Amino acid sequence: MLCLVITPQCCRSEAEVASLQYQFANRSHYDYMIEEDAIVYGPDGEIIARLVTNALDERLIANTAAHFIKVRGDGSARGSIVGSGAMMHRIRKDNTISFTTGVPQSIVKEMVANNEFTDFLGYMDASPRFPACRETAWSLKKPEIHAAAIPFAEAVSRIYSDELPEHYARQREFMERVADHFKLPGSVYTTVTVNRRKRTAYHYDENDFRGGMGNLVVLEGNDSGELVMPRFRLAFRPRPTDVLLMDVHQMHGNLQVVGERLTAVLYAREHIDECGG
Repeated sequence: MLCLVITPQCCRSEAEVASLQYQFANRSHYDYMIEEDAIVYGPDGEIIARLVTNALDERLIANTAAHFIKVRGDGSARGSIVGSGAMMHRIRKDNTISFTTGVPQSIVKEMVANNEFTDFLGYMDASPRFPACRETAWSLKKPEIHAAAIPFAEAVSRIYSDELPEHYARQREFMERVADHFKLPGSVYTTVTVNRRKRTAYHYDENDFRGGMGNLVVLEGNDSGELVMPRFRLAFRPRPTDVLLMDVHQMHGNLQVVGERLTAVLYAREHIDECGG
């Protein structure tokens, strides 16, 4: 296994990193592409990523992909991954300006035409628009897709436990405070984000449990859309059956996607333990 320690001298400054937010990753933003079994430590000694290769069963990946590829959210509410200035006030049917914001329909139509989709399975905590915690729309409408997420989440959770036991223990302790009906059974996750052909701009995952790691799995696609962490000048190329455990509270984004690419990110929502039992 490769063990990599990032020194402070190798990191971009906070100002440099901030200037990249909502921009798209490119080759100049990283010095090293990691595609082998590896663990990476940041300059403070904390683990920032663990790429576990050949960790998941091929049949499980194929079955999960066959269901998750049906998730077709248009991404109109996820401006932070679309790019700078993506969120604009919506236009009502009477042509007045709404107080709510979203990605303009011209961009949404372009993404849909390009088979770019993103949406959620599992459960969400409260938000200004949805004051009650809830099951996601896709899990409600398509219970067979939600059902396919459960054995997948169980398998990824086991790898998480084996490879990063301290992070896993913190997340498990958090999940013990979460009501059972807001959990993916047999795992330490509440939610799965499914992305198809989605190239995300540089962003932070603000709503994930901060004591744990995001768990990313590529279900289809091999050699494009690699994940870049610009602060550390690193890129990761996980392939189907690999699991990338990473600190999603560090800025990250994707290189250009070529061909089919289907990914799933598993995590626990930061405030879902505040939901009623």
